[in-house]
Amino acid sequence: MQLGSEKGVVSSRDLDFLASSFARMHLHGRHLCTDAITGNMDEDCRLWFLDRYDFYVEHLKDKELQ
Repeated sequence: MQLGSEKGVVSSRDLDFLASSFARMHLHGRHLCTDAITGNMDEDCRLWFLDRYDFYVEHLKDKELQ
């Protein structure tokens, strides 16, 4: 899937990688401002990214508890 914006096309695979990377950073105690991360994204990209970010945060939390 590709997400479009005025500045070009972003691969969902790229955004998924970024979401998982930022989720790992968050769980290792790094303070992240998702508003700053998503500030230049159009609304569709922003919502998709935040959904994946939340998924990875929860998934990785569950994985660490096991």
